[in-house]
Amino acid sequence: MRRYESVWVVNGDLPDEEVKSAIDKFSKIISSQGGTVVGLDEWGRRKLAYKIQGTIRGYYVLADFAGTSETVKELERNYRIDDRIIRFITTKKSDKVNLEALQAEIAAKAKAAAPAEPEVAAPVEAVAPAEVAAPAVEAAPEEPAAPAKEE
Repeated sequence: MRRYESVWVVNGDLPDEEVKSAIDKFSKIISSQGGTVVGLDEWGRRKLAYKIQGTIRGYYVLADFAGTSETVKELERNYRIDDRIIRFITTKKSDKVNLEALQAEIAAKAKAAAPAEPEVAAPVEAVAPAEVAAPAVEAAPEEPAAPAKEE
């Protein structure tokens, strides 16, 4: 297996449901071809540098995955067939993939993405009305220090 990155641009004029279905479709293609999706990063809607197929906005998606060359061929074949995709590029990141390290990386990303336990809020102290009404005094900005002279 090799490690790849694939960036594709979905037509930005499509509704969000259609964009999400396109993202799901391509991540399932990677998985069905024996690949492993390490990360899926949605960059969101952005203005294109120039019109592509009559549209000026696109929804960018980055997929980081491990797979074979057959996985990439099938993925790119489906990019070409799907009318929602206006541009794509796939690059090879590395030739060899350590599956144990890959699983550890996926677990670390899942742990980082999981919501942390909410912290207990400290009790709010009562503020005297005089403190609330007093205007804040701004401090003068500090001047940068003069550079040291070298001898």
